[in-house]
Order: sequence, then C-alpha cells, then structure tokens
Amino acid sequence: MLDCLPKRIEPVGLADVGRSFRGEVPVSELSRLAPLLASREGTLNVQLEFGLDERRIRTLKGSIQGSINLVCQRCLGALVFPIDLRICLGIVTSETESDRLPGGYEPLLVSGEPLLTFDVIEDEVLLAVPAIPAHEGSVCETGYRNQPPAQRDNPFSVLEKLKS
Repeated sequence: MLDCLPKRIEPVGLADVGRSFRGEVPVSELSRLAPLLASREGTLNVQLEFGLDERRIRTLKGSIQGSINLVCQRCLGALVFPIDLRICLGIVTSETESDRLPGGYEPLLVSGEPLLTFDVIEDEVLLAVPAIPAHEGSVCETGYRNQPPAQRDNPFSVLEKLKS
C-alpha cells in the first residue's frame, strides 16, 4: 500500500493489478463541498483498494474518515459532522454493465480517461452529507421561539347566531 494518493487514477488498470493507496485529503481541496461548509479546515483520511472480486468484477473499496464543518440550517452556526464511510464501487465502462452489478456495489462509470482522485472522494462525501444539516435536539440557539397563536374572533361565529 502506497502512503500517498495519486492526483489522477485509471481505475480499470489499477483494479487489474490490485493497487492500494492511502493518504490525507485537505477539505479545502474539495471545491464542490465548499458551499455547504462553515469552514474549510481539516483533513480526511482516505484508503483506496483497487482489485477484482471473486466474480472478476473490478472494484474500488476503501474508507474515508474524518470530520467536516457544515452550516447548521437551523441556527446557521458551525456543525461538526463526522465522516466514517466505507466505499464499495464496481468499476464499469457502460450503463448496461452498471445494471448488471450485483447488490452491494455502486457503479463507478469510467470512460478510459484518468479520473481525478479527489473528485471520486468528494463524490462519496457529498453523498454522505445530509440534505438539511442541523444540530441534534435543542443544541441550536436561534433566538426564535414559537409563540402560541393569539386568540382571535372566529370569523364563522356570525353563522352560529343564524343557526339558532
């Protein structure tokens, strides 16, 4: 296992020879994730293992661990979101191949051109981020409190008089 992540990967060739990599990815390098972040500090520890499974399917397995600072959508404060992902991708070259992947594999569609390693990692992190990040329970301090509705006259009370 190499202790550095390459800038570009060619998944089909790497799976055929069974290469493994590990390294750190600075959160600041994940540009598509940036609009969701409260700060771009921190790093993610990544391990990638390319290979062939028992059915001769090219795979990319691995893990992504660390944490990112998201913006809480309730209070707009910083929210530390832990990342602990397991990756299990089937490397495919066409849509029909992806339809034939067995359960447990998500498709990684490749065209023969090298992929940016950080893009593959960022895709997995983006899929793990909740649609509406928010602190658990009552941790948020928004300053807003729900007030009970004010007592108002019922607009249909006039009809009540006509009924009797």
